[in-house]
Amino acid sequence: MKRLTLVVVFLFNTAPAFAMPQFLQMFRMDPFRNPAFDGCNTCHMSPEGGDARNAFGQAFESGGERITPLLRAQFPDRFIYPVSRVSDALTIHFSDPNNKQVVVEAGGMKNLVDVEQKTVTGRAATLPNAPAAPTSAEAPSGGAAQEASRIPVDPYAHEGAFFGSNVVNLPDGKPMKGGSFEFFVGHRFFQDIKAASISGLFGFDSSAYVAYGVRYGVTDRFNFGVLRTNNFRTISLNTAFQITRQSGTMPLTLQLRGGVDGKNNFGWYSKEDNPNPRQYSPFIQFVATRTFNDRVSVTGIPIFAFNTRDETQAFLRTFGAEHNHTVSLGVGTAIRFLPTVSLVGEYIPQLWGYRGEGEDHPGVSFGLQKSTFRHTFTLVFGRQLVLTPAQVAYQGHDKFHIGFNIYRKLR
Repeated sequence: MKRLTLVVVFLFNTAPAFAMPQFLQMFRMDPFRNPAFDGCNTCHMSPEGGDARNAFGQAFESGGERITPLLRAQFPDRFIYPVSRVSDALTIHFSDPNNKQVVVEAGGMKNLVDVEQKTVTGRAATLPNAPAAPTSAEAPSGGAAQEASRIPVDPYAHEGAFFGSNVVNLPDGKPMKGGSFEFFVGHRFFQDIKAASISGLFGFDSSAYVAYGVRYGVTDRFNFGVLRTNNFRTISLNTAFQITRQSGTMPLTLQLRGGVDGKNNFGWYSKEDNPNPRQYSPFIQFVATRTFNDRVSVTGIPIFAFNTRDETQAFLRTFGAEHNHTVSLGVGTAIRFLPTVSLVGEYIPQLWGYRGEGEDHPGVSFGLQKSTFRHTFTLVFGRQLVLTPAQVAYQGHDKFHIGFNIYRKLR
């Protein structure tokens, strides 16, 4: 346990040495970047960063936090690329390193021309006798054909095809912005779907395990959260450190998470009123997520949970009782079949150690996620009733229960 504490302290204490904002790294890797610009004041008002964004930073944020040919043309001081001045009134910006798009500047206005898609500022070209193209009010927003396909959700409210912060019970690796808040509510109804049948509304009529959580972005890299569930009145304290996020130069989203579950309100109770001993279960999760074409996302999450065996539940049959820790592997996937709707699923087998009380089954869950700009509702069908990270690592069973997750991002 002391070694674990030292490792976690080392990781977070050394974070400033490599905690360069991922967006600055994206700018530095841009093939047209002007080397005269560097540091946090590329996007912020001050060299130290963390304050209000300047005009470039605001345009970068409003454009989905991506560097596009149109963004380069709007800020030619920050990029160096070929420019052709046809006349005093017409300038062509060759600001696409892939040579598929150009920006045409005429009369003080810049329009993105996509030669491959045959569009101008998102408006498709037509034959001379064809019906007129849509008006600007009907044209896709964002100024590009690729913008029309962009998911209409806050970039920090989803990770690829995963909406919200979770697959179902597993984290999806989504980062947070410094100063932002996220809220989570989870319900898992006790009665299984088959036993409840339609007369019990498939379990909705039964009581439920409920969890409420809040998470705060301390910086763009580091966030802290608290989750509380009525299952053994467990409070989970958890942190996440964002190593990378998938981009044009980074193939994976990587996140390191750690924390501790504490039963009986984290031990904040009177021993005279409750003689049960305190139980604290530290955990570590390493999240690796990959997204393909913003349509399919997959994630793999090794989970190390410690002190998972609850000796106060000795009246139940236990599996792997010779061990006190659990090693599991969470695997999750999402398929986005509508702009803001995804089908998600996860599988959590126990690889080693303590495997649970009463039953010995891997966690299996799937759900349907529907998102708005910063809000996600997930209808859940799962073989797990637990909701905290350490409990999810080892406790599954063989019956499906209905439930839901609600996620809300602020700022």
